[in-house]
Amino acid sequence: MKTVLKYLIRLAISGILTFVLLEAGLAWLCARGTVKIPKPAYCLGNISSRFWADSNPWFGVWHDPHSSFKHVSPDYALTYHANSWGMRDREREKSARGHKRIIVLGDSFMEGWGVATEDRMSDRLERTTGLEHLNFGTSGSFGPTQYLMLYTHLARDFEHAALIISILPDNDFLDDDYDYGRIMHASRIRPFFIGTKPAYSLTITKPQTAPAGSKYMEPFLLQFTYTGNVIKHFKELSRHKQVALPADYAGYFDFTPLQWDRLEHVLQEFRNAAASLPILVMTIPCDTDFQRVAKCGEAPLPGKMRELCRSLDIQYLDLMPALQSAPGGWASCYLKTDRHWNATGNAIAAEAIRLASKLYP
Repeated sequence: MKTVLKYLIRLAISGILTFVLLEAGLAWLCARGTVKIPKPAYCLGNISSRFWADSNPWFGVWHDPHSSFKHVSPDYALTYHANSWGMRDREREKSARGHKRIIVLGDSFMEGWGVATEDRMSDRLERTTGLEHLNFGTSGSFGPTQYLMLYTHLARDFEHAALIISILPDNDFLDDDYDYGRIMHASRIRPFFIGTKPAYSLTITKPQTAPAGSKYMEPFLLQFTYTGNVIKHFKELSRHKQVALPADYAGYFDFTPLQWDRLEHVLQEFRNAAASLPILVMTIPCDTDFQRVAKCGEAPLPGKMRELCRSLDIQYLDLMPALQSAPGGWASCYLKTDRHWNATGNAIAAEAIRLASKLYP
C-alpha cells in the first residue's frame, strides 16, 4: 500500500512539474509572438461573463446588458463593457432627439478587438464629425447575415440617418456559408440563408447542450492557463483542416460563386430594410489579402463590390489602398500578435471614411 502511495505521489509531483514547465514555455513563446494564442487574463469574473454569449434567438452572439470582459494579450490589457442595450458603447437612447446619427455594423474590427474604446474607428469618427456613431459591432465569428438580423431585430429601433456596414472578406464569406458553419460553428445559434440564387430561405441553427461539468471547466482553463488556450487553438486548426481551406486563403480572392451570390442577397436585403437611407459598405483586408495582392496583382473582390453597390445605390469603399499607404506600411496598422487593427489602423480607417464618404458634409 505504501509503495502504491509513493508511486502516486511521485506521479502527481511529476505531473505538476511537467505542467509548470509547459506553462512557462508557452508563456515565453506567446510573449515572443511565436505562438499566437490569447494570454490568460487570470480573471475569475471572465469565467461566468456573458459579454460574448449566444443569447439572441435571431443573430446569436451578443453582449448581455452591463456585462464586462477582461481581455489580455502580449499587445494589450483591456476591459470591455456593454451598455444597457448590450452594445460595447456609451449609453444610447432610441430617439435621436433631432440629431443625425449613424449606425455601425460589423464584427470584431468594428467592436474594437484589442483597442481602447476611444481608439476605435467609430469613436474617432464621432469626435471628428460631431455625429453620433452607434456601434453595434461584436466579435464571435459574426457574419453579414448576422449583421442583417441584428439590424432588423435591434439596431433599426434606434433612430438613425445612415448605416456603415463593415465586410471582412477574410471570414465573412465563410461565416455565411452553411456547409462551413455546420463544421466550424456546429454548437452555435447562427442564421444562414440556404439555397441558391434567387430562392433563399432563412434557417437558424440551435445550440447543442454542453456536457455536464464543461460549462465552467473550459472557461477556467482558458482564463488561467496557456495550456487551455493552446488546446483550443489546435482544436480550431483541426476544424479548419476539415473544411479544406487553402493555407494562404485570402477572402479578397478565394470566395466561391455561391458565397458571392449570398453576400449579394444580404446586401439587397439591407437595401430593402434601410429603405432610402444612405448606406456605406466597406471592405477590410487582412494580412493574407495584402500578401496575395503583392504576389498576384489586383484582387477581384473590390471591382465586383463596386459594381454591386452601384446597382443597389450603396456607397462602397475598399480600405486596402488607405492601409497600404500608411507611413509604416500596412503591417503598422495591425496588432503584432493579432490580425486586428491597432489604434493606428483604426485612425487611418476613420480618416479614409471621413474623407471619402458621402455621409458627412
